[in-house]
Amino acid sequence: MRKKVLWRLARSALVSFLLLTEVTLAAPFSPRPQRNVLVLFQDAPIIPFTVELANGLHRTLQQGDGVSVYVEYLDLSRLPHRGFNGELRAWLHSKYTQIRPDVIVAVTPGAVAFATGPDPMWPGVPIVFCAVDERVASDFVGLPGVTGVTHHSPIRETMELAIRLLPRTRKLALIGGAAPEDMPWEQLMRADAARLAGRVEVIDLFGLPMGELLKRLAGLPSGTPIMGVSFYRDGDGHPWSGPEVLRVLEPSAPGPIFSIHEFLVGRGLVGGETLDWDAIGAQAGNLALRIINGERAVADGFETTSATRVVLDGRILRRWKIPDRLLPPGSTVRFRAPFPWEEYPRTTMAIGLALVLQGLLIVGMLFERRRRLVAQHIAADSQAAIAHMNRVSAVSELAGALAHEINTPLASILNNARAARRLLALQAAPIDTDVAESLLAIESEGERAGEVIRRVRGVLRRETPQAGPLDLREVVREAVALVEPQAHRLDVTIQVELSPSLPAVDGDRVQILQVILNLLLNAMEAVADLPPDERRVFARTDSDEAGVRITVADNGKGFAADVRERLFEPFFTTKPTGLGMGLSISRSIVERHRGRIWVDESPGGGVIHVRFPAGNAQPKSEGAR
Repeated sequence: MRKKVLWRLARSALVSFLLLTEVTLAAPFSPRPQRNVLVLFQDAPIIPFTVELANGLHRTLQQGDGVSVYVEYLDLSRLPHRGFNGELRAWLHSKYTQIRPDVIVAVTPGAVAFATGPDPMWPGVPIVFCAVDERVASDFVGLPGVTGVTHHSPIRETMELAIRLLPRTRKLALIGGAAPEDMPWEQLMRADAARLAGRVEVIDLFGLPMGELLKRLAGLPSGTPIMGVSFYRDGDGHPWSGPEVLRVLEPSAPGPIFSIHEFLVGRGLVGGETLDWDAIGAQAGNLALRIINGERAVADGFETTSATRVVLDGRILRRWKIPDRLLPPGSTVRFRAPFPWEEYPRTTMAIGLALVLQGLLIVGMLFERRRRLVAQHIAADSQAAIAHMNRVSAVSELAGALAHEINTPLASILNNARAARRLLALQAAPIDTDVAESLLAIESEGERAGEVIRRVRGVLRRETPQAGPLDLREVVREAVALVEPQAHRLDVTIQVELSPSLPAVDGDRVQILQVILNLLLNAMEAVADLPPDERRVFARTDSDEAGVRITVADNGKGFAADVRERLFEPFFTTKPTGLGMGLSISRSIVERHRGRIWVDESPGGGVIHVRFPAGNAQPKSEGAR
């Protein structure tokens, strides 16, 4: 029983499906109606104005359901021979025999005249025109089946804009071509310029050959604005386009060039109250679609559009020094090259701060350089004083008397410097900072000189040195810095090689510095007679189980065997002007520090080693200093 019920249900479903299929197949097929739009352009597709208007027109027509768009570029402007118009209409009629247009869109007055000629190609087909000035559209009133979108060409508004942006101008030059297509624009420009009578002098330069036009423009005062709208051909019959005219005129023009064509902004045109051809084309396409759909009768009249806006080239505004305050409200300025602080405020601020910091660093480095030069001069004087003391201290009595004579004027200098500072402090006038710093420097250096004399006298009198933990690498660096000016004068290169880790030694810093100075000065004098590129002195430090060693070497002649035996004897010298006390005093200082000084017997230049025992301080490394 159950199987029978299921079978009846399945049979009923099958019958229903077959009946529905039969009804569907029997229903008539209604294809979507095809509507055709033929667009006639007066100019060639290479004209920028044509390209912009075609973009808006095609974009709108493609939104229609089942609309096919066909385009023909008549190129009537560049081919002015009117004798073939009839043949061209016949050829187009033959071309579209199988495809009858439902609407013809004619762009510019020339295309309208072609479509509505004495022998129309498709009688009864409605014609929609665009890119036709409202003052020219009166020629098409009453033509059967003709409607369209008119616009107001803002020629007078652009002239007013030129006077506004150049308030000092007293002249306005009008230029235009000599082709039949140029004549309507010439009439409109003359009519609008007549309204400026009394405000500026209008200079008529229509229909001239290009060479004559350039010559006439060159004779105008600087800053004279130029106004042009149409230039298909010059007076010699030579064809031109807008970009070509600007390319020739703009470099030598006496003033900025104005026009109503937005597509020329950026090609040498300063701008003007411009027409938006894209929007005009879109409105014409919308009108054509409404006519196809039967939503509007052809005889209803013309539509108008106000698709204008002020568009200017910021680069040319800056070139002619036109300030922004003169621009009308709502103006669009393109190609404006903003100042860096306007476009990148944060980056510009960072760069500015970096430049300020860099300037401060440079100023600081200049002051530091000046201080270093002063310090180098002071160090050079101190070095000469130490060298002189080494040579004149052969006898302790003479050294004591000399020290006494030096200490007396030093004490006087210190007292005078201190007295001068006190007198300056008592004055009511502001104290000169440089003078105060100089007096402090005199006191400091005087005290330092007195300390040097006292310690040298202590060595001669066999006083115990003022021992303390020392890093010999720092002492070597200080000694090299002291002799650097003299090395520069002698054109000697000093190469320093310091061990990265050295134990500290116990010793008197001034006395050990004096030893290293003696060795460096002797080495530089040993290479003074060599060619400049061979004058080299080496200072190295290392350590071993016996202590810390300092090595001073040069690439001079070295020491002979008999010289090495007497090198540290008092009054022994190999220099004509030497006293023979420098190495003797150096050995005395080293031995007082429980160290050893000796000459390397290997040939190939002079090499002297100085070794000091390691102190109780922990070893130091370069990275831990």
